[in-house]
Amino acid sequence: MENTFNFNNNTYIITGASSGIGRSTAISLSQNGAKIVLIGRNEDSLKETLSSMNGFNHMVIPFDLKSSADYTELFDRIVSKVGKLSGVIHCAGIAPIIPLIRLNRKVIEECMTVNFYSFLELVRCISKKRYRSENNISIVEVSSINSIYPEKCQTIYVASKAAANAAIKSLAIELYKSNIRINAVLPGIVNTPMTQKAFEEMGNDNVDNKLKKQILGTTQPYEIANIIMFLLSDSSTAITGRTIFADGGYLNF
Repeated sequence: MENTFNFNNNTYIITGASSGIGRSTAISLSQNGAKIVLIGRNEDSLKETLSSMNGFNHMVIPFDLKSSADYTELFDRIVSKVGKLSGVIHCAGIAPIIPLIRLNRKVIEECMTVNFYSFLELVRCISKKRYRSENNISIVEVSSINSIYPEKCQTIYVASKAAANAAIKSLAIELYKSNIRINAVLPGIVNTPMTQKAFEEMGNDNVDNKLKKQILGTTQPYEIANIIMFLLSDSSTAITGRTIFADGGYLNF
């Protein structure tokens, strides 16, 4: 198939690159000429992603987003190896399905750290001139349709994603003078390991009801990757501060 995008000479950080949307996005971007910094907790899984990618000079960094509140050292290491960056795609995330009575500070902090605090730190770092290229920079957060249409027992997951959605609106105003665009993609039900784990926690009846709401059926990771690439590309230079629905026609009924 003819390539729609051209990311030659562009370098991107992808968190959560060891599986799911992160892995698919890394593969798709590499097929379109990009150099990728793969970040995730499991080195073997990151290397598995790397084995499916095109091109050379990609970088694998096993890194737990909860391990530090300041990613300056991480960005110093990355830029010293691969040069300045063209953008960040934050795909890493956790989706605890927990009733209110079992919710505790540890769960709240872990979910907010991975889904939201780390996102802000990634944005803070790439906004610095010493880390970003001179060309237009694009940042994409992988959020969730549940941040708009929540289900029960998703309180902290929904809160973390909704926080990112809200922050993006303010960040866009702050970053545009630096030629940085920032947007979020809101997937619905995507065929990923995280979704499968959530389904196991939800029970069959709840899963069936949820699947019925997505009229186009379960989305595949590469479909979300295509939308992410659009938001990274010069085809979307009129878009910033937005949350883009990519939910398979999810209906809240």
